[in-house]
Amino acid sequence: MGDADKKPMTIDDLAVMVATGFNDVTGRMATKEDINGLKQEVAALKSNVNNYPELSEKRYSELKQRDALLAKWLKLIAEKTGVPIDISLLEKV
Repeated sequence: MGDADKKPMTIDDLAVMVATGFNDVTGRMATKEDINGLKQEVAALKSNVNNYPELSEKRYSELKQRDALLAKWLKLIAEKTGVPIDISLLEKV
């Protein structure tokens, strides 16, 4: 194609080119913000997963202590009321 075959550039053509360029940049910026947001969410999830065993062990210990205390209370109440109870049956539940 020679110079004679080219369509002359109009102000409208330039406006469309500039608008398209701005839209591309805006789209890339939004994508970059989304990626940063996702990175933060992944980091938070990673932290939760890494801390889960520690939290799980702590919760298990708390529940075990609570169960032992409840078993003591139940045994004491059973003794005071004269109701026979086998605490070992509770451990099977």
